[in-house]
Amino acid sequence: MNNLRGANRFFLFLCVCFFICGALEASPQLASPLGLPDGAKMRIGRGTVHSVDYSPDSKRIAAASTIGVWIYDALYGKEIALLRGHTDWVVSAAYSPDGKRIVSASLDKTARIWDAETGALLKTLAGHTEWVASAAYSPDGKRIVSAGWDGTARIWDAETGALLKTLKEDRSWTISAAYSPDGKRIVGGNGDGTVRIWDAETGGPIKTLKGHTERVVWTDYSPDGTMIASGSFDNTIRIWNAQTGEPIRTLSKRHVEIHSGAFSPDGKHIASGGVFNLDLWNAANGAPLRPFDGDWGALSVAFSPDGHFIAGAVSGNMPSAGRYGAASYASIRIWNAKFRALVRTFDGHAHGPRYAALAPDSNRFAVSFHGEPVQIWDAQTGTLIKTLAEYMAGVRQASYSPDGTKLALLMSMKKEILIMDVETGNILNTLKGLSDSIGTASYSPDGTKIVTANRFRKVQIWDADTGKELNRLKGHTGEVSSASYSPDGTKIVSASWDNTIRVWDADTGTPLNALKGHMKGADSAAFSPDSKRIVSAGMGNTGNTIRVWDAESGAPLKTFEGHTAAAYSPDGKTLAGGGADYAIHIWDAETYALLKTLEGHTGEVVWVGYLPDGKTLVSVSLDDTVLIWDVSDL
Repeated sequence: MNNLRGANRFFLFLCVCFFICGALEASPQLASPLGLPDGAKMRIGRGTVHSVDYSPDSKRIAAASTIGVWIYDALYGKEIALLRGHTDWVVSAAYSPDGKRIVSASLDKTARIWDAETGALLKTLAGHTEWVASAAYSPDGKRIVSAGWDGTARIWDAETGALLKTLKEDRSWTISAAYSPDGKRIVGGNGDGTVRIWDAETGGPIKTLKGHTERVVWTDYSPDGTMIASGSFDNTIRIWNAQTGEPIRTLSKRHVEIHSGAFSPDGKHIASGGVFNLDLWNAANGAPLRPFDGDWGALSVAFSPDGHFIAGAVSGNMPSAGRYGAASYASIRIWNAKFRALVRTFDGHAHGPRYAALAPDSNRFAVSFHGEPVQIWDAQTGTLIKTLAEYMAGVRQASYSPDGTKLALLMSMKKEILIMDVETGNILNTLKGLSDSIGTASYSPDGTKIVTANRFRKVQIWDADTGKELNRLKGHTGEVSSASYSPDGTKIVSASWDNTIRVWDADTGTPLNALKGHMKGADSAAFSPDSKRIVSAGMGNTGNTIRVWDAESGAPLKTFEGHTAAAYSPDGKTLAGGGADYAIHIWDAETYALLKTLEGHTGEVVWVGYLPDGKTLVSVSLDDTVLIWDVSDL
């Protein structure tokens, strides 16, 4: 009888587990209407997450991302709000002890205080002269400590936002800072490998703890205040006596950098994360405990205050990525703290694409987030039309055929381009024998050929149906970053890091012109719709300039400094440029007068393009999102 009763209980336990896991099963939701900037119709992607923190009641999670602070329902993963206001990536977000406010830290050199319920921005804490790496409340909620790459930790009044004290570290960055449980001390991790303790009231230094050999990126007190834990890029976590500063033990399991850590609410365990690891330790003896489900890394970890769950901003490898290579994946994941079983995934935080492929005859476009399958979206309705097969994960770039029926998929892990039927998803052909450093692939206007550019100074032309190489254009002396046809099909333009834009005869491959003017190379070049002009762009190390040229003579016509990507509208009347200032600027293509500025990205804009109607603009940014803009008023 007792055995039967035990079996029934076990069966009931299994049923509950299956019910919970089924209820918590996540599905990708990459598009969100929350926090859209003015002029934007939709956003794809939610930005990469850098840190996570639970609310004091364990019901919500604040996730600091490249585009702002996301607030999620901790149980079901439903997005509640997006706190926008920072002008650069947000790298830290923490709740106040009463759960009514959130403080965030950003690469825009500020920390900001938000109303946790309404999302209203309450205060901006300005004073750091470099990136702010972290911010946290004191136990009584009256103070905030922030740590910055300017070598300071700063103490602020949490109500007024007034700067109260500056804790100076002359030799290095201060990357993390946290209060002791009694609020009397502050511990900080530094770029020189030291851990420093300050008096929270006077700001005076108390102790310097030495032992790490690389930067210390995480520090915290145990809940009872007796220990300090520090995590470092030297691959170790060190436990110190909080009163004397003496080392107690060193935790080291894998040869990977430590990026984050957290004590459990009862102080018995320590969770730690790095790019390729997520581990749990016994805080008393340093022994590693049962591993987490899945092979994941975590840039941030947090225990729920009730001790039941562990949240992580994770990245890892997907074993199902298939023959095209393992895929990098990013998300927020929730584990049961006792059994380390995965119970919830918040999708949509993958590393963003660096391109978009625009269909020539509709409002559809294709994008792929890093390591994930290509997605096809409708820009007007904001709906996801199709996701390609999982084995096609890892597409570096895609290009539509002129009739919109095919996609050329440049696979990042293979020396080949797949030609796919857009409607059926079937692979029609494969272009093989390519270099493993192909950068772009573009169709000819008649759809019979494909031109590719690669890092080994090659521009190659292929038969789009047979996959046979037809010609190889030689002349560049550096990496070729892009190649495309003129709209009339008579020419090819290529951009290279050898500081030249080259124009070729599309039939014979004969070089026609070399346009010189870029000082640090060029990333892209394309013809205007009437084939009379060429616009080229350099990004980042290649100069941040847009240049306009006469396509026939090669004469320079206009230079825009501080811009990273460019595209003509379909009618050729306007020119859009992505800025290193994170904005999109639209000019009159004849007079070059500035017509409109679109602001909302929090990273460099690396790609822009118009849909065929000319009323919709697509932008891709290093903030790991794609924004769709309404430009019908131009």
